[in-house]
Amino acid sequence: MIRTGTLLVLALMVSGCGSSNEGGSSNAAPAEAPKKEMAAPAIFDVGEIKTAAGYLEEPQFAQADAKRGRLVFLQCQACHALGASDGHKVGPNLAGMFGQAAASKEGFNYSPALKESGLTWTPKALEEWLIRPSGFVPGNIMAFAGIRDEKDRKDLLAYMLTETSKAE
Repeated sequence: MIRTGTLLVLALMVSGCGSSNEGGSSNAAPAEAPKKEMAAPAIFDVGEIKTAAGYLEEPQFAQADAKRGRLVFLQCQACHALGASDGHKVGPNLAGMFGQAAASKEGFNYSPALKESGLTWTPKALEEWLIRPSGFVPGNIMAFAGIRDEKDRKDLLAYMLTETSKAE
């Protein structure tokens, strides 16, 4: 009677046979590395598509403190610029982003996950993104932990809407 442990050893030995090309040559093509599967971004209703100026007319942004949002943006400015004539930094320039498809700025190399996300940047989408970018679009490469405080996010959005509407 063959023991289970012996069967396991035999199975491992057999599985390794014929797959190595060590010490010899072969005309067989090398095995392709398995493609890395990316988690699909969550399906998300981005809400109504408007310009930044259009969003600023909404009551939620009339009550937000854009001046305070400028202070919150300090943690973003190392990687992002808001001015239409500013270039990209570590992250893309955000001028004119509202109402635009994610990963659509010319001259910036976006992650495949963000390119394939199908997102359009609206305040609703950006607010969810800002909570935790890696959770909102899994596989994106933005190295940012997120902004947990809802008031901070609202104030930041009011500031960004004000600044990016200058690019419209």
